[in-house]
Amino acid sequence: MQRTHGLCNGINWFGYGRDDQTLAMNWDYIIVGAGSAGCALAHRLSADPSIRVLLLEAGPTDRSPYIHVPAALIKAIGNPRYDWCLLAEPDASRHGKVDLWPAGRTLGGSSSINGMLFVRGARSDYDAWAAAGNPGWSFDDVLPYFKRLERSELGEDAWRGREGPMHVSRLRTRHPLGAVFVEAAEERGFAANADYNGERQDGAAEPQVTQHRGWRWSAARAYLGTAKHRRNLEIRTGFAVQHMMFAGTRCSGVVARADDGSTHRFELSTGGEVVLSSGSLGSPKLLMLSGIGPGDALQAHGISTRVDRSAVGGNLQEHPNSVVCAQVNQHTYNMDATPWRMLRNAAYWLFTGRGPASSPYPHAVAFLRSSPDEPEPDLQFLFGPFAFSFDERGVIPYLGPAVSIVFNTCRPATRGRLSLRSANPADPIRIEHRLLDHPDDLRRQLAGCKLARQLLEAPAFAPYMRGEFLPGPAVQDDAAWIEHIRKTSFLGYHPVGTCRMGSDAEAVVTPRLSVRGVEGVRVVDASIMPSLVSANTNAAAMMIGERAADFMLADRRGPADRRG
Repeated sequence: MQRTHGLCNGINWFGYGRDDQTLAMNWDYIIVGAGSAGCALAHRLSADPSIRVLLLEAGPTDRSPYIHVPAALIKAIGNPRYDWCLLAEPDASRHGKVDLWPAGRTLGGSSSINGMLFVRGARSDYDAWAAAGNPGWSFDDVLPYFKRLERSELGEDAWRGREGPMHVSRLRTRHPLGAVFVEAAEERGFAANADYNGERQDGAAEPQVTQHRGWRWSAARAYLGTAKHRRNLEIRTGFAVQHMMFAGTRCSGVVARADDGSTHRFELSTGGEVVLSSGSLGSPKLLMLSGIGPGDALQAHGISTRVDRSAVGGNLQEHPNSVVCAQVNQHTYNMDATPWRMLRNAAYWLFTGRGPASSPYPHAVAFLRSSPDEPEPDLQFLFGPFAFSFDERGVIPYLGPAVSIVFNTCRPATRGRLSLRSANPADPIRIEHRLLDHPDDLRRQLAGCKLARQLLEAPAFAPYMRGEFLPGPAVQDDAAWIEHIRKTSFLGYHPVGTCRMGSDAEAVVTPRLSVRGVEGVRVVDASIMPSLVSANTNAAAMMIGERAADFMLADRRGPADRRG
């Protein structure tokens, strides 16, 4: 196969030849998945011109305006061109509801279709990782990597970075009711917080977003924008990895299927590594298809067991979300859904980077305690100048001026599992997760509902309120609230934990992210989290990519340089 270095829209394009082709070049690192962690890793590894890096992405390029216009994310999520659109098994904790589990399928991965919130999580999240047998992952260990990745407009201090590739900004246009929400939180006894990614997470604040001048700033734009011209980095879209190849216990490369149906083998150089960065739903699937996972389940599908590891696909965690909505007497973004207003707002955004088209959902964020007895915030609240309702089709926009408060349990106790449906890589992964299965999660969501109502009933909101409509004033007792939660709760789109790191024998990867039981394979994405952070997961996923790069470069230099 002829190798070229010509670039088209940041991508190196190759002609496809006969089936089952083997590329003549061997690679030092093959990264499977160009998501938040994979892009960060590709950027850092390829900064050394002596290292040959291949980045494979199953999805297409990221040229669509659905990706780059912030408000257009509703057109990207659930769109099979950019989203894997995975469906879970019926959830018995919510009357058999079947959820869509989005997962980015394009350059940038889920950072190209997410809500753009930049939230690190609390110090205790990472200290808990370290205490669970993961040295090098405490908050003090990971803070330098958070600082290294960000270019924050909030300023540079002991907590923030200014020189990284990822732009972190305030909203270019903030709806005035966002400030009212912060005032309402203060009236209910909660503090305002100028920077929830700073010294403390507690309190209500203006959101921080991964945008630059009102445009989405995905991991692809941040990390591949500068790296794509490096001659030692090849970026290939439209290549879905089927499984890994092995020579004994050492990984020798991957087999991938191109969009045109042809099959390709990509081989490692001596001592090279395959890095799975396909996300919490994709990386365990590739491990299992390669014979690494629960032995009995693999054999039932006719897959030879290479490493019997029951933890692969287990430990699935997700943020349960609930919502309270109210009518207001102010213009909100529900009213901008007409063709004329969308066209006008798109034009205004194109020339200014401002207006409703630049807006993600939340215009205020708060980390609050469900009760005074909680040692730290256990609920995350998002306030938006937009509201929605529910019918037999699921979530639908509300027709009229309205606002909503969406909230989640920061550290859910519920655990789910992923498993293969068959040995066919084209079959989607089976997702079994009961979002409200653990009573502690349901208890916290109940407390969140009541607190959301209290915030909307605070004096600050009084001049603007016309009345709550979801669930509505008829819902007062706990039983009615719980029924509302079971009927309307939804995912936070933050799956983690399915390739858990740890020092114990059952952990899938080591604290340096090497897969136990084989050589030359690492997992670098949100799946390695032992526990879910109390935050949106995009920032943490990029940090994991940054941290892994240092591990891998140190290991490449030799044992004497293996620090951290």
